[in-house]
Amino acid sequence: MTLVLQVETKLDALREQLPAVRATGYFNAGTNGPMSIAAHKAIVDAATEEFEAGRIIPGVYEGHAVNIERVRVQLSSLFGGEADEFALTRSSNEGLSIALNGIDWAPGDEVITTNLEHPLLFAPLGMIAHRYGIKIRVADIGNGGGDIIPTLERQITGRTRVIALSHVMWSSGAVIDLTAVAELAHAYDALLIVDAAQSAGQVPVNLPETNVDAYAMPGQKWLGCPEGTGALWIPRHRLTDFVPSYVRYCASDPAGYIVPCPGSRRYEMGEAYAPAVLGMEAQLQFLLDEVGPEWMYERTRTLADHFLASIEEIDGITVFSPRGQIGGLVCFNIAGATPQDVAAALFERNYTIRYVAYPPGPTVARASIAWWNSDEEVDGLVEELHRIARDPSSAEDKAVPE
Repeated sequence: MTLVLQVETKLDALREQLPAVRATGYFNAGTNGPMSIAAHKAIVDAATEEFEAGRIIPGVYEGHAVNIERVRVQLSSLFGGEADEFALTRSSNEGLSIALNGIDWAPGDEVITTNLEHPLLFAPLGMIAHRYGIKIRVADIGNGGGDIIPTLERQITGRTRVIALSHVMWSSGAVIDLTAVAELAHAYDALLIVDAAQSAGQVPVNLPETNVDAYAMPGQKWLGCPEGTGALWIPRHRLTDFVPSYVRYCASDPAGYIVPCPGSRRYEMGEAYAPAVLGMEAQLQFLLDEVGPEWMYERTRTLADHFLASIEEIDGITVFSPRGQIGGLVCFNIAGATPQDVAAALFERNYTIRYVAYPPGPTVARASIAWWNSDEEVDGLVEELHRIARDPSSAEDKAVPE
């Protein structure tokens, strides 16, 4: 007997395309988002074809280039900008490293960042500090709420070359006003480089309207693409500000002359895993055609606002995220229970969140509330947190999920 699934709402239909969200209360897109059936099929079909037919048949390289160009067009549709302004990368960290290492630094130059950044922004900043003798100035912006511009501006000196920060802070969920930060940076002839690890697919953005100079995003988080995918957006008028650190596509000769290819493609290493690119294409098309960006952003924000307001009312829970300035990330602590134990206890109860612990940022439990979560799941997570807050000992000594 064939079981016919009765799909009554858009959310039900979409959740049927995301098997992982039916296996657990999926509240950790900040690490990896759920992949659609279409993306999985594209990956498996492409890998099978490579395995059975080989990777050297005529047209392989040409076809791969065409596939990548289609992904650029999709990225343009989702984030604004021109298709040729997107370079495909393997992670947000790779995009940040491309941008930061592409600047012509001089000893004594300075970069401003914040206390809430992810280690994979701190890491390339530390590398260029050692390599080029530059200084990193860290602005303490609290939880990122309110107007952070005066705090950033106090760090600016005559040697400031770059402001580098996240669009959405991974350890507080605060959404930063990029247009205001770009205006500040450009007023002092500095560049704005943005870590989009938590923003791409979580909050709406039209990149040209922000005036940012480099925007590095991953594929696997809120977008739900395969691991090892991502993109770097650098607008055409900024191509001369960021020199490629490694070169794959260019015109060159043995005398040492080199002409990079047009657009942001010049920043690509080139050897992307073809099935992953096709999986990324299928996932982005799923978001564009079936989910709808406007609906997904609005639903994420509405659910997260409800979740934050609900747990704020629970005795023993302290919310670290700034109310009214979030997308889908909500960070909090429960008195008497470590964030590690809270995450582990929830995992045992079939709710998957994570904890964040990386100084100088806070140590918090973090829930990624997203469009695929049902209202019932969100309220169920609130109730489980209420139970832990009433009896923190119930979360002690649990095996911490990675």
